Amino acid sequence: MTEPVEQQHFADRISLQQVDRDIFTGWCHSGAPLRAYGGQIAAQALMAAGRTVDEPARHVHSLHGYFLRPGGTKDSITYLVDRPRDGRSFSTRFVRAVQQGETIFMMTASFATTDGGPEHQFEMPDEPRPGALDDIVIPMSSLVDEQGRDLDHPDSHIIGLRIVEPERPIEMTDGRFERIAWVRIREDLPDDWLTQACALTYLSDLTMVSTALAPHVGLQGPHDLMLASIDHAMWFHAPTRADRWLLFAQDTPVARGGHGLARGLFYDPDGVLVASVVQESLMRTRYA
Repeated sequence: MTEPVEQQHFADRISLQQVDRDIFTGWCHSGAPLRAYGGQIAAQALMAAGRTVDEPARHVHSLHGYFLRPGGTKDSITYLVDRPRDGRSFSTRFVRAVQQGETIFMMTASFATTDGGPEHQFEMPDEPRPGALDDIVIPMSSLVDEQGRDLDHPDSHIIGLRIVEPERPIEMTDGRFERIAWVRIREDLPDDWLTQACALTYLSDLTMVSTALAPHVGLQGPHDLMLASIDHAMWFHAPTRADRWLLFAQDTPVARGGHGLARGLFYDPDGVLVASVVQESLMRTRYA
């Protein structure tokens, strides 16, 4: 793969070319200026890992990723998969994303069978349904050019985002700052767990930085800060469809030392908690 692939459809954004048994190549869409979108790199890394799991009964269980360097949009990314273990019920994969000879991202991904056991979950917040809300422009507080001007998000045409009471500052409940939104991929995707999990991974990085930043809007603008994802972890609790509306309940318990932590819970329309996500972001003050 020597030339960037046109990525008009979402499925193209998580597709990979297999180079060897455990080696895959992909591109981050050229619509993203300055640097590659971390959610796409994580989604492609998960796709690479999943394509090396031969047991169909093992579905995506979790991922833990670390953003080491900014990725570019003009060069391909090579995903190198290692298979440290295939046990009786779990398979573990380690993925290294390499661009121009440097590792830009690392991920450990787990795949597991579904077994019986005790069950419980947090209840879904009682919020308006997506049909009662309006689409909004996807917030990219970190997406600015070298002159500090806001740039359009390249995914607005393929991702639906409806924030509950977007004009309301994040509320503080029991000391936690919260944000509620409905999200989805706008186009139909294949009905298989790996594709849907990769799509959900793509969505999960969309608003985590801006959630961690939201309590400080008006006090310190995005142009005054260096913003970037540091690490990203997800747990997949039940099969779901990322091409249908999902409620994304996020909060940010702490920001300190130039880092901000955000957490999120994904619920399907029936109230099933289908995935959890935690991310720490760089939120460092710029100095002239």
